[in-house]
Amino acid sequence: MRGTGSRAAALAAAAALAGAAGPAAPLAAQVIRSYEALDRDAGDRFYTTLGLSLDASGGNVEYTEFEFSGATGFRGERHFVRLYPAIRFRRNDGVTLEQERSAHLRHTYALTERLRTFSFVQYQSDEALDLERRFLVGGGLRRRLIDLAGGGVDLGIGVMWEEERTATEPEVEDFRGANLLVANGSAGSVDVNFTGFFQPRLDDWDDHRVAASGTAAVPLGSAWTLTVSARWRRDARPPPDIERDDYGIVVGLRFSID
Repeated sequence: MRGTGSRAAALAAAAALAGAAGPAAPLAAQVIRSYEALDRDAGDRFYTTLGLSLDASGGNVEYTEFEFSGATGFRGERHFVRLYPAIRFRRNDGVTLEQERSAHLRHTYALTERLRTFSFVQYQSDEALDLERRFLVGGGLRRRLIDLAGGGVDLGIGVMWEEERTATEPEVEDFRGANLLVANGSAGSVDVNFTGFFQPRLDDWDDHRVAASGTAAVPLGSAWTLTVSARWRRDARPPPDIERDDYGIVVGLRFSID
């Protein structure tokens, strides 16, 4: 849903079609959320995107996960400001077992057609990861390296300050790299996005986080789009009893209103 004017979208997810790529890791190492695919939906000037995803499982493991998410912002000739809120619940027999909250505020300023600044503030909490609070503030530069049909390849290099508190460890503060590689494009009518992150602690690069995610969006008419997203994330030094790797696949439907 790109173009001029305000845009609104509702994401009705059919995540029960997939939910996870094989047996998911029992506890994720950490959460690096990617918003690049949502940026592809941003129209000119003011826009809003609303989302709902559902993941249900039965048999040996029975649970239901709901995630409510969205994006709202303003895209001008040089400035691009957007807010991404999200909240996730895992419920079993009416009891909330896990809960994740996040909010990401991001600003981009176009210095030239190929060079942009980026700055962000982010808040996260995740009961499944024993993460009581993570607060990020950062920024950097992002440059277009290669032009592709319907997009291109961008490299971003930045720094962020992180404050983190878990249920098992004392509060810590670190400076980390905020580096990303983004590839957007189109293959026929299919819109494709790939995002990779590398976040090393600046005083100890052995303590790093790596993530990769990809989304393919296939139009099913003028308003509906089928989306398939895959992700993999690794934390080199996760909290005690938390796995290093996290991975999964989600299949959903997106409905756009122009």
